[in-house]
Amino acid sequence: MSKQFIKVSYNQLLKATNGFSEANLIGNGGFSSVYKGTFGKGDGRLVAVKVLDLQNPIAQRSFTRECEAWRIVRHRNY
Repeated sequence: MSKQFIKVSYNQLLKATNGFSEANLIGNGGFSSVYKGTFGKGDGRLVAVKVLDLQNPIAQRSFTRECEAWRIVRHRNY
């Protein structure tokens, strides 16, 4: 299975999540919040957008470790 990555702007993320609406909030924790978003019209691609709390100095380290873990294990929803 090949993975395709797309480049998106902040404005595209804002639109996809309806302005990071509370209605699109999937969950949050100490270091980040995750929102669902949709790219495209009609049968748009559903995405999860993670927003880091950069006021917390541990957030970046935590995110880096999470990315490293993604290389090793597969997420249950992927």
